[in-house]
Amino acid sequence: MQSFDYFIFFIFSLIYYVQFVNCASECINLDISIIQKVEHEGFRREIKWLIETASPTNEVWQESNCKLCLKLDVSNGMFVNPDEIAELNRTQKLQIFLDGNVDIEAPAHEASEHSVYFFLNGLDIARLSVKLPVHLRYQRGQITGGYGKVPLRKPSLLVWCPKHLVTVCGRGLKVEAPCDVAYSQVCVWKNHTYQALFDDVELFVPVGDLDDYPLVSIVSLLLGCAGCVYILSILSTTPL
Repeated sequence: MQSFDYFIFFIFSLIYYVQFVNCASECINLDISIIQKVEHEGFRREIKWLIETASPTNEVWQESNCKLCLKLDVSNGMFVNPDEIAELNRTQKLQIFLDGNVDIEAPAHEASEHSVYFFLNGLDIARLSVKLPVHLRYQRGQITGGYGKVPLRKPSLLVWCPKHLVTVCGRGLKVEAPCDVAYSQVCVWKNHTYQALFDDVELFVPVGDLDDYPLVSIVSLLLGCAGCVYILSILSTTPL
């Protein structure tokens, strides 16, 4: 009788294991393409992304409780204004998190990098668009002047699924990032591959011309000396 009980237990354990493996082997085929466009000229630009999902449907995605996040690593040649991010979150009801210390007055060679996270929760993933205002920093002056180049990095598409039995198909590096805009905790996201329907972009910013730097320095020094001599002459002739 005891052997029969062990046999029954073994059969049920085997059935449960097979069901578990089948469920775990099922994954969501996430097919996403992104179009990027940079608008405006000068030191203030606006980046727009159009995100389109071929599969799965929005209903299937919502049932999975998985989350999407668009991450942009901002180089030291540009910056995102924290006040503008707060305004976008308030007026357009977006979920944008800015990670890093941002000094909006620092030039490029003294600035640090930071990251921006767009949490795309509760949105229709079939077709959605997001935009981000960015500002180019002042560059060091150079001989002959001209324009400096600031590379715009491609955004990363992060995926996170809270259920262990729900996964997204395909391989991807594991990335630690905030779980939400409140940064309540850190989650391990999957860096998902998407179809980038845009080329690498370099933004151009005007830089100072150092060709006349020696002449300007000499003239400034002479004017300063002349001013000092004039002030001393006035003081020496003025009765106390």
